[in-house]
Amino acid sequence: VPASWNILYKDGDTWKAVENTGACGAERDKFNHVNFEAVTTTAMRLEVNFQATFSAGVQRWRVK
Repeated sequence: VPASWNILYKDGDTWKAVENTGACGAERDKFNHVNFEAVTTTAMRLEVNFQATFSAGVQRWRVK
């Protein structure tokens, strides 16, 4: 699992972190969910910080 992750949205030419309404989970072998304040944007980015001694990946990313 990643050490941490966050979602960013594009505001003009700048990437900004969304305002989470809860913690970003990082549990093994399950979907990890986060709720955040609604944003209007043209793009979103998933920022993942991996653990130093482990490999990790993203299987699926869904935005509702």
